[in-house]
This record gives sequence, C-alpha cells and structure tokens, in this order.
Amino acid sequence: MPVNSYIGLFNTLAFLLWNYLTIGNLFNASFFGPGYVPRGWKPENKEHEKKLQFCVPCNGFKVPRSHHCSKCNRCCMKMDHHCPWINNCVGHRNHQYFLRFLFFSVVGCIHAVIIDGSAMYHAFFAGWYQRYGDGTEPIIFLTPISFVAVIFAFAMACAVALALTFLFITQLRYVIRNKNGIEDYIHGKSLNMRKILDEEDEEEVEWIRSLGEWKYPYDLGWKRNLSEVFIGIFDGRTKGNGTWWPVIKGCSQFTFTIDQLLQKQSKRGRARIVDIGEDFEGKCCSSRKFGWKIWMKQPIIDGKCLKVSEGETIIATRGVSGWVYGFRESDTRNKGWFPIAITNLKRNGDPKTEQTASSEEDVKTDDTLSSEEKKDQ
Repeated sequence: MPVNSYIGLFNTLAFLLWNYLTIGNLFNASFFGPGYVPRGWKPENKEHEKKLQFCVPCNGFKVPRSHHCSKCNRCCMKMDHHCPWINNCVGHRNHQYFLRFLFFSVVGCIHAVIIDGSAMYHAFFAGWYQRYGDGTEPIIFLTPISFVAVIFAFAMACAVALALTFLFITQLRYVIRNKNGIEDYIHGKSLNMRKILDEEDEEEVEWIRSLGEWKYPYDLGWKRNLSEVFIGIFDGRTKGNGTWWPVIKGCSQFTFTIDQLLQKQSKRGRARIVDIGEDFEGKCCSSRKFGWKIWMKQPIIDGKCLKVSEGETIIATRGVSGWVYGFRESDTRNKGWFPIAITNLKRNGDPKTEQTASSEEDVKTDDTLSSEEKKDQ
C-alpha cells in the first residue's frame, strides 16, 4: 500500500513503532543490566555466611538467587543467562526489559512477514490484476534484485519470529513460575538428589532421607509471580532489591542456597579420579579422530574443552554422551570436557564408575546460552 493511503500510512507508523519499542527495550536491557552483587559482599549476620556460597573471583558471598557470570566477571542478581544480543546478562533489573524486547521483536517480525508476503503476492499476480482487476488493487513490479531482497526479508522475518517466539514463551513460563533458566536446572537437580540410587547403601539412603522434602521457595502463585517482574505497563523496573526475596510458607531466605551447598557436597562425593591415556588438544576439531559420533555429540555449548596429556590425572565430576567433564587438582578453576575414550573409564570398562561419571543431567540452554554459568553454581 502506498504511504499516501490510510492503510499505507498506518502500516508505516506501526512498523516504526515496533522498531522504536524493540530498539528501546534492547537498549534498556543492555544499559540497566541484571544488577550486580557488590564485590566483597558479606551478610550483616555472620551466622548467615555458612548458608551462602562464596565467590572466589568476586571475593565475596553470593546473595540468594545470584550467580557468577564468567563473561561479565561479576555475580549477577537473579541471573538467567548471558545474552550476546544485549552484551549483558539477563537478571533481576532488566528481566522485564528483555521480555519486552522479545515481544516487540516478534510483533515487528510478524508485521514484516505480512507486508513482505503481500508484496510478493501482488508482484506474482501483477499481470493478472492489470488484465482482470478492478483497478483498486496495488500493482507491484519488482526488479530481479528487489525480488530477491523481498524474499530474503520474508525468510529472515519468519526465522526470527519463530526463534524469538520460542524464547519468549520459555522466558514467560519462567516468570509465571518465578524461576529462571539456572534455577530451573538447580530445581531439577534438587529433586533428583532426593532419589535413592542404591538401596543397599545405607549411608546414602540415610543421607537422602535426612534432606527432607524439597519445595521450591520462590513460587508464590502465578499472579504474584507475574507482579514481581511486571510492575506496570510503562515501568520496566522489577520489585525487590535483588538480595532478599519473598518466599513461601515453610521456607527461609536460605532454603535454596543451602540446597545448592548440598548439591556441591553430593557432587564432590560422586567425583572420580581418571587417568588420561592419550593426548587431547582441547580443540573443536581435534575430537574428530575419535569418530564422527563423538565429534557430533561434543557439548560445545556446555563449556569449553580441556586440553589434557597422556599420563595426567583428572578429577571427573560428570559426563554425557561419550564426554567427561573435569579439572586438575592443581588448577580447579580451569575446567572442561574431554572424550571418555582417552580415559581409564572406557579402557577398564568399569560400568559402575562409568555410570557414576555420566549420571548428572545435561544442562539446558537459551538464547545461545550460558550453561558455563550454570556449572559455577
């Protein structure tokens, strides 16, 4: 539709509005950030320190629901993930801005699909409209270059709309449950940790039963959960100070953090010392020699690979699909993945050890996401 018509003017103004709202919320999400825990932070009550995790890079304790981002090199309040599109983390302060950015991006892309689709349709049938039309239809002629450009724009708008719709729905589900991606992952581990794996192991059975029933402390009901993030239509701020949070009855401010500490204790108990029998360069392509199956299943979005040498001893904490995750005892901060084929787990064929090393769940990711931060919990 031409701009001098009412419909054309409406479409132009609407499309400019979607662009303004998308770019504006993108800027706000990037500028405000998730909210950072001050370096060296400590709770006022010293007794609370034993209920919180300590962050070595920040030289302070993590406030409840905060996590350390290796890319920002800061502990972020209520961190969900590090988003490359805003070059910042999504968390407490910018969660609503990020959701608005996703929503208006989807709306703008759907609008673009309609406009581009209409343009292609009328261009295809321009000759028919000239011959049989009543003269009110728009006659569109496209050059080869403009025809390719319209098809490319249509395809890109469809792809972005589908991808961001999925991400928006995922994020909205988290908000309705008062969770984020990392907390959903930790919540799943809390449930799995309470499952009795070996009934013959009396110590394990007793320890698991001593944990008690697990309740996620921050699910206040969907209405209040939404109000915690969406204060108002024109206000992008979220409630709270990012340090202390409202919890359900029967839980405390430290219910979640204490369970994180228990998960770390359980993880250390399941760790296995493995011997490396072959060099591994720690590069994406260097695993090709172990077969296409191993190469295709390398967890590249779940952290980096670890360069190891024959004869080294590595502490393995988990594994998945032919890969093991671990670190050297002399360098606990340098962690990564390496093929199980180069370890004694595979060579010895010890099913119990191999199952233990690969017992932890795969880490879920969003928005090109951030499972590296999840491993730091």
